[in-house]
Amino acid sequence: MTTPTRATLEKALKSESKLQAAATQIANELTGGTYNIAELAEQLGFALTSPDTEQRVAGTNLLSAVLSALPGDVLNSKQLEFLTTFYTDRLRDHHNVMPAIIEGLNALVRMKQLPSESVPLLLHAFFQYTTCQSQTRGDRTKVFNMFKFLTSHFQPELVKMSGDFLYGLINSIDGERDPRNLDIIFSFMPEFISQYPLLHLAEEMFEIFACYFPIDFHPSKQDPEAITRDALAEKLTNCLVASEQFAEWTVSLAVEKLDSELLVAKLDSIELLHQAALKFKPDALEPHFAQIWQALKAETFPGSDNADVLRCALKALAELLKSAAKVPSISQNYQSTVLGVVLPHLSDVHHRLFHPATAISLMCVSGDATYAADKILNTFLLKLQGIELNWTSCEERIRFYHIIAQVYKLAALRDSLLELNKAILLPLQDDVIQALRLCERDDFDAKQQDLELQRAALSVLCECVPVLSEEQRALIYKALVQLVSHPHIDLDFKMLTVNLGALQPVELQSNFIDICMRNFAIFSEFIRRKIYANLLPLLPQIAFTQRILDLVMRQLFTETVAEPGRLLALEALSALLNQEDQRFIVELQQQSNLLHKLIELANQTPELPLPSLEMIAAALSRIMQQLPLSEQSAIVSEYLPTLQLHQTAHLYVAKGLLGYLHKDISLDDHFERLLDDLTKLSLSTDNEQLREIAHHLLCSLVNKMDNNEANRKQVKRITHQLKAAVKAGDERAVHLLAWLAKGLVVAGFEEAADIVSDLTDLLEHPTLSSAAALAFDIIAAEYPELDLPVVKFLYKQKFFHTIMNKLGTKLSSCCEHHMKAFIYVLKATPHSVIRLNIKQLGPLLFKTLDAHNDAHSLCIALGICQNFVQQQDAYFQAHLGHILPSCLELSKQKTQLNMQVRIAALELLYDITKYPTYVLLPHKVDVTLVLADALDDPKRLVRNAAVKARNAWYLVGAPSGD
Repeated sequence: MTTPTRATLEKALKSESKLQAAATQIANELTGGTYNIAELAEQLGFALTSPDTEQRVAGTNLLSAVLSALPGDVLNSKQLEFLTTFYTDRLRDHHNVMPAIIEGLNALVRMKQLPSESVPLLLHAFFQYTTCQSQTRGDRTKVFNMFKFLTSHFQPELVKMSGDFLYGLINSIDGERDPRNLDIIFSFMPEFISQYPLLHLAEEMFEIFACYFPIDFHPSKQDPEAITRDALAEKLTNCLVASEQFAEWTVSLAVEKLDSELLVAKLDSIELLHQAALKFKPDALEPHFAQIWQALKAETFPGSDNADVLRCALKALAELLKSAAKVPSISQNYQSTVLGVVLPHLSDVHHRLFHPATAISLMCVSGDATYAADKILNTFLLKLQGIELNWTSCEERIRFYHIIAQVYKLAALRDSLLELNKAILLPLQDDVIQALRLCERDDFDAKQQDLELQRAALSVLCECVPVLSEEQRALIYKALVQLVSHPHIDLDFKMLTVNLGALQPVELQSNFIDICMRNFAIFSEFIRRKIYANLLPLLPQIAFTQRILDLVMRQLFTETVAEPGRLLALEALSALLNQEDQRFIVELQQQSNLLHKLIELANQTPELPLPSLEMIAAALSRIMQQLPLSEQSAIVSEYLPTLQLHQTAHLYVAKGLLGYLHKDISLDDHFERLLDDLTKLSLSTDNEQLREIAHHLLCSLVNKMDNNEANRKQVKRITHQLKAAVKAGDERAVHLLAWLAKGLVVAGFEEAADIVSDLTDLLEHPTLSSAAALAFDIIAAEYPELDLPVVKFLYKQKFFHTIMNKLGTKLSSCCEHHMKAFIYVLKATPHSVIRLNIKQLGPLLFKTLDAHNDAHSLCIALGICQNFVQQQDAYFQAHLGHILPSCLELSKQKTQLNMQVRIAALELLYDITKYPTYVLLPHKVDVTLVLADALDDPKRLVRNAAVKARNAWYLVGAPSGD
């Protein structure tokens, strides 16, 4: 193929679509080497040099479109040099040609072999002959994108241009108002400013951005990719702190705008100071710190009424102090300035400036912890030394202690705790310990205020363990023994014992743990529970692991231990197993054969109470879950054949072994016996707790069973047996069928459909209809404690369609029990499925709302409706005339229904106000009048919901509520 002829090119220049098609084809031919760019330019010369402006525009457009379509590595340096010369000359052309020139330049600078010396020539010409702000918005976008590319790829060449490039760039940006273009500018300029010398133009560069601060614009709601104000403000802030030469001007700008009454201006100004602290060195900000502090003090001391302003101002102050900590002299200057203002107000907890002074003081500690903490702690020490330690001073002491604990914590986080002045710390800690030891006094009566003082003292001691003296630790151990052995006080000091154990294990062992264990047998149940609570967190520390385990095991398996003591030990074991990881549990099982001991304990101890058996089952489950499959299988094979499930202890052991058994372990050898025994137990026992265990085991068993003919045959056999019991009127058989169906439905077994069908038929039974309706609640509900690992993909959708096919034709005329059953099914059905069938299901939901006879189904129906209303669903918008009266009636039902129904109805009424105003106005008066009754509801939560709903309806149609 040869170079395009003049006729071909003239035809291409006639329309935009033809031009783009020709540009694509020519670019492909140039890439393939059919001809070169010089030959194309020669053929296109008639248009590029035409005296007719329109033809020059069209010719330049075609050439630029070709360049844009070319890969970056097709043209060589000589060709690019030729093109650069051409486009540079064209910059003097008529302004109508400029869009095409800019398009070409934008493509040209991205060519990989563009000679670096061509960039200054191109830019000099561009700045000399073109004014950026006189171009259209789209062309300016291309120009700014070109600058963005050049600044990141041609830094040496631009630096050599010195002030010429800076001046041209400033003039190009000056006056830009389009948010999209500003987004481009603000995105690349921070890096440019930080890497290029600004010479004498630093202030001009700063002012280019300062004029936009603070950003004030509202993006179009119709623009799906609109630039947000906050995003643009963040990028502008980065520009204003991009160079340390900006420090003085940045501070002045931020302080000036901080005086504004506009909230957005205040927040942006504070964020600018925060970023300045992050980006500028302390030396650059030190001359301006007094100005910054005065501005921030106005917002923090006593503090702004706006919580966001106060929070951001404290954050900015903290960053300033933290940055200054790198230079001790500057840091102490800052700290002295700030603390000199706030410390005098830390001595009076009733003073209005106490809380803001506390917040600022803690910010100081987060900056220079050593200097600030000493000053603050000394202030508290002087105050505490002047306060007599008695009950009347509790409130003041409690507040002081809470702040002191935070000071210690912040100092530890900054690795400065050990550097604090011991002359201040030790007497302060003595005061705290004395407050803790008040529990040793005879007149200590464990009043709430007294306990709060103990808690506050413990919070301080938890944080200061590394700096406690030996004498202080000895007093603390005595206080802890007193606290743990006190017959009425139950204070949580676990963290203190953990911290002491980590640093002083020998001391803690001899002064606290040994004493607790030595007297453990004579302690009351209350005290033993406290000992367990405070010893178990020490278990991960290797110095205490074996001793604590020995205590628990001894209390578990010693025959002489009375039952309350064994139950406490079982609770402790359960807590221990839940807080430790798999490796620890496996090692514990291997070393002590714990599982075997627990089973022996359950089976051999006469008449072990149900709470203890429940704990044993939980411990067995936790251990089984952590063991390898081979060990799980071996344990089941060893113990399962000997279990007699009609015995309570054996049933709980089965729960522990089988409840969370891995799904890959086959139980085929025991499947028939387990089905029979559990079914018989469920149908015969009157103990609801035992029946629940049997139900859960059966449900999990059929869910995890191997899908083979033998197992399915056994399930069908049990199902027929239960159907026979149902015919005899046994309500328990209905419940058991539901649990079998649940396991089968989740796993996707075909047998589930038959059981569900039978349960559906029972909805019309004269005596079992209520039980049948509840059966669907059992199938649909989620039970966190139930292990159903085999989950069929989309089983909820399949279950819904099964019920829909069975009851779909009866929805318009179904009875109360059909409605309840279907509502229970909908509770578990994905929202997307309900939405697809809403025209069929809508009448059922509305009928349920009108029935007013079952709180559970009403709450479900209201929740489903709320999901649709929150999405402003069109179907519910069309049926507001039905929903509103129903919800209003439900909001008034104070006797028949519980308050959850009334709250759900009121929340639905509130969500309805999000619909368009014209839809709501016809109902506004009626709704607001009826909602007045709910304002007098006897329940506070209902009244709160009523106020919220009524206010929203009252504002419908108001200027600010539209």
